[in-house]
Amino acid sequence: MGRPYHLVVEDDPDPRDLALLEDKLAAAAVTAVGAGEEEEFGIFVRDAGRIVAGASGSVWGGCCQIHALWVDGPRRGCGLATELMAQTEAMARRRGCRLVMGLTYDALTRDFYDRLGYRTVGVIEDCPAGTATRWYRKDL
Repeated sequence: MGRPYHLVVEDDPDPRDLALLEDKLAAAAVTAVGAGEEEEFGIFVRDAGRIVAGASGSVWGGCCQIHALWVDGPRRGCGLATELMAQTEAMARRRGCRLVMGLTYDALTRDFYDRLGYRTVGVIEDCPAGTATRWYRKDL
């Protein structure tokens, strides 16, 4: 008897299909945990309307997860990333979060989160090759 489904590996999946997977997973997590819907956020630094730095993430179940933290090359070293993280933490506190967490790559942020009081809770060495992937956490 054959399988009632067809498995397909796609190298360039439709973004709507990826969004469907994320939505279904989020709905299942909400049902399993009973913590309500995830709330996304964005914090931006704009210069003449153009985004030159920003942070994005989500809040759910008393936790704040950083999805992206970016500062345009010419503006790095001026404290913008630190200010963005301070605003993220303040927003997380206002929304009742007890911690902030995130995943990053040592090649991009080596020691940055440590300086802000985050602690490493997991590391995958040599991923990507030659560096590490690191999970951070900070209790608020």
